[in-house]
Amino acid sequence: MTVVVDASVVVAGLASADATGKWAESVLAGEPLAAPHLMPVEAASILHRAELAGEISADAASLAHADLRRLRVEYFPYDPFAERIWELRSPGLAAPPGSPERDPLFLPPGPASSGTGNPVEMPGLVVLEQVELLRRVRRDVADCDTARKRVELQMTALAESSGELERRADEARAAGQPDLAQESLARKNAVEAEFGELRDEYQSLRQQADRLAAASQRLQATITDFMLRQKEAGERSGHPGLTSYEAWYVALAEFLGAKLATLDARLALVPGPRCGFCLPPTPPA
Repeated sequence: MTVVVDASVVVAGLASADATGKWAESVLAGEPLAAPHLMPVEAASILHRAELAGEISADAASLAHADLRRLRVEYFPYDPFAERIWELRSPGLAAPPGSPERDPLFLPPGPASSGTGNPVEMPGLVVLEQVELLRRVRRDVADCDTARKRVELQMTALAESSGELERRADEARAAGQPDLAQESLARKNAVEAEFGELRDEYQSLRQQADRLAAASQRLQATITDFMLRQKEAGERSGHPGLTSYEAWYVALAEFLGAKLATLDARLALVPGPRCGFCLPPTPPA
């Protein structure tokens, strides 16, 4: 039977060697797996935060990320489950716009804001779009880095070619062959002109990468802030409600008639889900 896996289980199974990690690894190696299509983004973010916090090494994070990309999971889009996700959402998200009970999501000033410099209030459900946008931005960052490395290699090759043509020109002059020296210098000038164009392209790619990295940081901060607000709202209300993102996992498990494997035992206590849960075993006292 298919098991729906959330990012916490995936990361534990790929990067943790403790008892919970071994349990998660057995889940990943067992039944067919399913997840929302944004799960890899969340898992990659968890790995990145763990690396930055020094919880795992850079090599371990990279290996886990490579394994994440090879993991055999059937991914499902958001739209077919939108209505059920909305039903399962946290009570705080159901409050009408502007009400004191509503837990807003604030975007820092940027392309997604109103342009006035003031934060923009959005429904919590829109955080899913922010996660998808973050995935695309990170993909663009990777593409930009690849293009920049390609340009670097081309610039290195042209610099070597320019040096070689300069050497040939010097040898031709020393041998009394001014025409050959002039030809070598002409070719050298053409190479240097091409080098200048590549240098401009490299600078443009670098600036683009910086802008994308800044956008990625803003989006990550937005998503993290939203998750913290949702957690705090649940703690204040005494009701461990689901965020819309958590509800996506639940709705998918309900649709497939599957269990949801998670490390968050709180989800199994939330009223409303019509699916079973697969939780790590409780360690003996």
